[in-house]
Amino acid sequence: MGNPHNKKSNKKKCKEPGKKNKRTQEKEHVSGVLDYGISEVQKGDVVRKQKFYEDFVDFYEGAGLGPIQQRIFCTTVPDKVLADYEQTFKTIGKITKEMVDFRKYEVYVMLYPTLAIAYLQMVWSGKLQRAISFVGRNKHELDDSYKRRIEKLKLIRKPLDVPQRALELLSGADKVKFCMLTSTFNQFKELECQLSPSGHLKRFLDHFEILTYADDKIPQEQTLRDRPLPAPFAWASRDVIPDCPFNRKNLPSLIMNEAMPSPNDDVTCATYSADHCTVALGTSSGRVHVVAVNKDWQDVNSLRRETLISAHQKPVLACAFSPGDSHLLTSSADRTMRLWCTRTALCKTVYVHHGAICLAFAPRGCHFATASNDNVARVWGVDSTEPLFEFSGHLARLEICLFHPNGEYLATGSADATVRIWDYDTRAQMRLFRGHRAPIKALAYSVCGRFLVSGGRDDLIIVWDTTNERMLHCMIWHNAMIESIGFSHCNNLMVVWGKDCHLSTFDFQLLANSPELELSSTKAIIDQSLISTVQSPRNRIFLKSGFVDRNSLVAICKINS
Repeated sequence: MGNPHNKKSNKKKCKEPGKKNKRTQEKEHVSGVLDYGISEVQKGDVVRKQKFYEDFVDFYEGAGLGPIQQRIFCTTVPDKVLADYEQTFKTIGKITKEMVDFRKYEVYVMLYPTLAIAYLQMVWSGKLQRAISFVGRNKHELDDSYKRRIEKLKLIRKPLDVPQRALELLSGADKVKFCMLTSTFNQFKELECQLSPSGHLKRFLDHFEILTYADDKIPQEQTLRDRPLPAPFAWASRDVIPDCPFNRKNLPSLIMNEAMPSPNDDVTCATYSADHCTVALGTSSGRVHVVAVNKDWQDVNSLRRETLISAHQKPVLACAFSPGDSHLLTSSADRTMRLWCTRTALCKTVYVHHGAICLAFAPRGCHFATASNDNVARVWGVDSTEPLFEFSGHLARLEICLFHPNGEYLATGSADATVRIWDYDTRAQMRLFRGHRAPIKALAYSVCGRFLVSGGRDDLIIVWDTTNERMLHCMIWHNAMIESIGFSHCNNLMVVWGKDCHLSTFDFQLLANSPELELSSTKAIIDQSLISTVQSPRNRIFLKSGFVDRNSLVAICKINS
């Protein structure tokens, strides 16, 4: 569950003989894996609220949690044992790379604690140079968000510098806890048998314990503990949610139009301009159809070709209008991106990309971002054929990227099931959200910029509060992958459409103002916030939806091939 977190020793909590403490009651050993130290945890162990601190305390710092007598067994160890620690780190790194994409991060979070414990054991054994060399060789296996923690760890250079809590962990008197899905743990064990036949991970279990929870549980907040507090998050507006109650009797009208480019040419992506007077449709043949529509969309029954752009040699993967609608950007499987002038339909710039499958313009329009299948998000200048900078850290391909309304941040969703927010100026990772159990396919910021909503292949809709890096709500309503999320201009309506051909409207004013709910209340929040669900015509799937104005919601659909 994020980074490992510390819990007090059972012995310290047990005040009455024969009486189980709360932690013991919540743990239930799983038959067949007792020798591995695995426990089944209830929802109370999965969710823990945590206050973040600017001067953070890492998992090995501070005073010991148990009686000091338990730490007398922490002694120096021979070189062979230190070599086992080094091999353990390498093995966990190999397992991470071999895991299924959306399970990688649950194993990845073990790397830093393993590195830290190995370093501390080497320092305690008087092998400082070996410890420094070990960290220097392996720190690149961790992303930049761990830099500050590694530098803090390296300040420990003598046995006397080792904190009491670290001695407790080194002696095995207490263990650091990790949480992961049962299915993730099962794959982890399989890969361990393949990649570590010598049993190096037994050294890992001297200091850490893996807790599992059922795959069918609705995800709860997975707080990243023992981590520096990210910098304050700047919203786009101070007016978060309207003060007046939302009038459910005055719902926006829905206008659906069908994309019909030409026979035998499948529509692969769609987007519309900022003024909602133009629609662009990318196709499997590499063509782009630009369609003009009426401002009110009322007189349009189907979207037909008006301007044809033909230059890509392979299917179009994504397209996006610039904020001023003066340019259209397209990305293709032929590994090129092209910037088109919307007035002349001429190509102005050709970019060579790294598998860009999503495009997003910055609010000012002079930059755009790409989400690529090489795990990297890139920011480009409109007039530059090379990326200006990159955001690296995801463990699997990126599925989507999105600029914050104030233009200062970029959100990315990945097949590693994490959502991350990056600072546009400092190039640093600002937030990391965990909770999804499958690739992220949709992202949307609220109009105020405080809330981020994500959807994925796990059918989940999760509302995140970016200020304190918290999961606000997790909802299951659709029966298929979430394809798109959008907000009304007044910031009180949220629309979600999925692969199940349903378009759902939620009262976001209620969602944002409701307190965090426990697992048993998840259905209740849906019953309260769901306003309507509309099914597309038979054999039709949605491509794009959005609000034209306060009273009109438009949707583009195509025949389900």
